[in-house]
Amino acid sequence: MATQRLTLPLSEADTRRLNVGDVVYLDGQIYTCRSLFQIKVVEQGGAPPIDVDQLNVMLHMGGIMRRMGETWAPVSLLGTSSIRFERLGAQIIEKLRLRAIIGKSTMGKNTMNAMQAHGCVHLAWGALIGSILAERVVRVVDVHHLAEWGPLEATWIFEVENFGPFVVDIDTRGNNLFDRVTEQVDKAFEKAYEAFDLCNFTYT
Repeated sequence: MATQRLTLPLSEADTRRLNVGDVVYLDGQIYTCRSLFQIKVVEQGGAPPIDVDQLNVMLHMGGIMRRMGETWAPVSLLGTSSIRFERLGAQIIEKLRLRAIIGKSTMGKNTMNAMQAHGCVHLAWGALIGSILAERVVRVVDVHHLAEWGPLEATWIFEVENFGPFVVDIDTRGNNLFDRVTEQVDKAFEKAYEAFDLCNFTYT
């Protein structure tokens, strides 16, 4: 495992050298994404309201935002589960040329295959506290679809500094940290069952 502090936008070389278990911090601009954004871009053929050459890190998030005069500030960044977006994951990676997706949990096989093909990684949210992570947002650069979708589903563009830590749970070689942990847990259960003869245990 290694710790990487990366400047955005990410290059393919940046993501190809990351391995499952690496810890990542980010500097630069990211944008948030939930269901309505992905449906509009993929299923409705809408043009994304971002420059995909300059913004290639997507944050699966529903944050608490506060109006500060003419600007906005995040109160808490609340990560949402990436597996919720598995149905459109592969298409959104290809269409938006993503290099990284940040979110809770992990993603499925179709998205993993797209990540392997296009040089994208998934960064797991872990035990980060949303209010602390919000302090690492230097400024809110812009917001799109606020009036029609509301602050939860709106597409926020953040400039961040030392944003993290996140753990690489899917790398560009098809490795998945969650799958590895599940395998280790299953093996530990098997040993426990054998040690206590639980395989032959019956209720009476």
